[in-house]
Amino acid sequence: MSVQARPQDFAAAIYDLAFEVWLRQLGSAQKALATDAALRSHLQDAGRPAAERLQLLEKAVPGDLDPQVRKFLGTLVEAGQTDMLGAILTEFERLVRRRPERKLAQVVTAVALNDAERKAMEARLAEQFGLDLEFEYKVDKSLIGGVYLRVGDRVIDGSVAGKLAALRESLAA
Repeated sequence: MSVQARPQDFAAAIYDLAFEVWLRQLGSAQKALATDAALRSHLQDAGRPAAERLQLLEKAVPGDLDPQVRKFLGTLVEAGQTDMLGAILTEFERLVRRRPERKLAQVVTAVALNDAERKAMEARLAEQFGLDLEFEYKVDKSLIGGVYLRVGDRVIDGSVAGKLAALRESLAA
């Protein structure tokens, strides 16, 4: 049995790969700084030209630096803030690992919704819960009619089966 990849699976993979170069190269730069006190001292020496200090850092970091990573490190070198690289890298890793998550809106109906109905449902839910929703649609004939919604930890049961169950409970009480 093969599992079909979803668009969000591919998007998540691209997101992870986009930051892999940055994480790896900044990590190499941080390691070079952590193990070489002389290098740290030279990079903090404001009397040396920034280009010379950046060249020292590039020589200490294995592999070619991505141009954007080089520019970022150059900014730190020019500002004399290479000592912040460890803290920056820690925060960057935290942000990358936390990748923005979307709320899942589970929509269960007794019959399949057509495109117009789905668009209308999505617009109403976006107004109520925000635009960062990912929709999952299911059909459950036992609902008889109406809709059952779960967005995060909120449940809205507008199904006929749910209303009948609530009526049954109130009559029993």
